[in-house]
Amino acid sequence: MKILTDNAKTELVSLVETTYGEAILTMQRGKEEKELVIAHTGLSEVVYESSVDYYLDNLGWTQEQFDDYWENGGEDKEIDNYVDGTVDYYDDWSAWEEIA
Repeated sequence: MKILTDNAKTELVSLVETTYGEAILTMQRGKEEKELVIAHTGLSEVVYESSVDYYLDNLGWTQEQFDDYWENGGEDKEIDNYVDGTVDYYDDWSAWEEIA
């Protein structure tokens, strides 16, 4: 009996933000490439909303603390984490198959 294994790794190919505010993530798994729209109104806005909720609600930061963090490198860090997390999510074969 032959056991099939999926050793393919999902990798980020590109991230493009259109003039309309869409952020389109292109990922590759093996030889297959797929695109996924991860933001319709700008990636920064989407990531800001989830980040501010996390830091204020879960970590107890003030809005002023968060604004300082966001303006001093936090925005780039949070966007990188968001993109990395999305790619990691689609590193599973069943999740990969969900992308149209």
